[in-house]
Amino acid sequence: MAQSTQALDRTIVVVDVEGFTSPDRNPLDRLAVRQGMYEVLKTAFGESGVDFDSCAAEDRGDGALILLPPGTTKSLVVDRLPDRMSVALLRHNHTRTPQAQIRLRVSLNSGEVLNDGNGWVGEAVDTAFRILDAQLAKDAFARSGGMIAFISSKRFFDDVIASDPGLLPELYRPIPVSVKTFTGTAYLRLHGELVEPVPKLRAFEPEPSVGRLPVDSNGDVLDLIPRKDLVDLHRRLTQMDVPHLAVMMSRALGPAIPVPRLDGVTDAWSAFRLLADFNAGPDGIPPSVTFLRLLAEHVGGEVGAMILSWIDGQARSLRIVPALGHQRQSRPPIPENPHLHLLIMLEPVSADPTRCTLAFWRQDDPEVWPPALAGVREIAIDRVEFEVDDVILETEGVWSGQSVSASVEFLLPRALITLPVQRWSKEHGTGRPQPLRYGYRLGIRSLERMRAKHWHREWRVRWDSMAKDPSPDRLHYSGGAESGDHPIDAILSDEHWVGVVLAKPPSPQAEPDAAPDELTSALRSGLPVILWHPDAEPESLRELLDWVLGTKHGLRELPHRRKLANSGAAVPVKKSLAHDLVVIWDDPERVIVLDQPLIPTRP
Repeated sequence: MAQSTQALDRTIVVVDVEGFTSPDRNPLDRLAVRQGMYEVLKTAFGESGVDFDSCAAEDRGDGALILLPPGTTKSLVVDRLPDRMSVALLRHNHTRTPQAQIRLRVSLNSGEVLNDGNGWVGEAVDTAFRILDAQLAKDAFARSGGMIAFISSKRFFDDVIASDPGLLPELYRPIPVSVKTFTGTAYLRLHGELVEPVPKLRAFEPEPSVGRLPVDSNGDVLDLIPRKDLVDLHRRLTQMDVPHLAVMMSRALGPAIPVPRLDGVTDAWSAFRLLADFNAGPDGIPPSVTFLRLLAEHVGGEVGAMILSWIDGQARSLRIVPALGHQRQSRPPIPENPHLHLLIMLEPVSADPTRCTLAFWRQDDPEVWPPALAGVREIAIDRVEFEVDDVILETEGVWSGQSVSASVEFLLPRALITLPVQRWSKEHGTGRPQPLRYGYRLGIRSLERMRAKHWHREWRVRWDSMAKDPSPDRLHYSGGAESGDHPIDAILSDEHWVGVVLAKPPSPQAEPDAAPDELTSALRSGLPVILWHPDAEPESLRELLDWVLGTKHGLRELPHRRKLANSGAAVPVKKSLAHDLVVIWDDPERVIVLDQPLIPTRP
């Protein structure tokens, strides 16, 4: 790494394995511990919202020095990391011999650091290592049953922890530190009791007399729950229907994990078992437990009370009672009339103009945005409609248990903005494909605007303005006599306008030396509604839009009314005009963060 003369303010985490050189450990044990330490760190950091590979990390043999990426919120390492590291350690230690189990001391600090070409240096780094070696912290940790000792510098405690009651500052106690030339105060928190592995039942052992499970209990959560408790739960959940199955599964998994295919999920027990294979989220609550809570609240009555009682008992064993209480208060209820979105992004491959990248985000929970990235693939451009068909059918496999409306939106760059998605169909494999416009609200979104954060403020202003006043007269018809000689960007800067009808379809790219480009001007001005038609006469197009927008809700009804026109409603012009109407309907509340490259998998 090249030497840097510029000091950088970074959050510093130093990790040390307790008793790494203990004589009870042989070289293979130490190798397993080192590998396990990095697995735990990568998992815990990732589940805390920090990509471990984006951190600056230096191996220290029995530990590591980790600098979080610049700009990372300091409170993340206090808010999420303790629980996520504890859960990851619990899973690691559960399947390891005592000699390969891990206990960690972790110091926290922040401050300016430099890289001298050989490593990271600075007073803040020195302090992090000194407080890690505090003898009082080592002694207290050795006496405790905890898996982690968190030791915060006084500066980090005062600046980050003490001022936020949500970070539980009362769990940290001050300790004096005198190591080498450093003398001062640190703050110690012991976290996560060490749990011995639960022995597996051998095949020849008889089942408990209280009942019999039809399959072996595997998965981290099932291994930690007494078998007799699982037998009772199995009896209650078998053959119990799950309302809003995909929504409940999505709510349980959280926004970072797309819902898997649910073909084999036939009742509440099979849903619970499927979720038991997934790791807990940043709050430390296993998705299977979240699912049971949602199920209990929905079914209510005696059965719901029984499930909640079962959850309370397990929550005490898993030490997640406070997290469950917070979850109950913070998560919104499942809506009665949800609407779902499938967002499909298409982008040309720069090195090969015959191919493009297809990525898609499937919203399984109508109250959660953004959803997790559900897939990325590289495809031939001449196959794009058929690949989109596959994505839609895959999505419908997950949505099959829901009785809700849905939208399919295409996130397109300027180069592909005129793709005739409004004429595409699905179910090509049947030989009788059906137009997408019959089953979904179709829309286009601008990839350029999604990425251009400097356009987002005005975009939100116009969107909020349209919500308050959706009158159709706020739709500007470009190219009309009323435009006169005024440039289009000057006209659209008037906040009266929230939408524009382009005089003609936009070209694949704006001409840099030409007059202001209509599409670019509309995007820069923040207009959330942009319309055009490939071949309609201005009078016919205006007549069509007068009908589409002729409701008391005006522009707010545009997606619904456009689908209505496509589905055979009595419109005053021929149907083909409605079929080919292109609608950019761009909601700034549903933005996808596109600050990392999407790596496709080739078929």
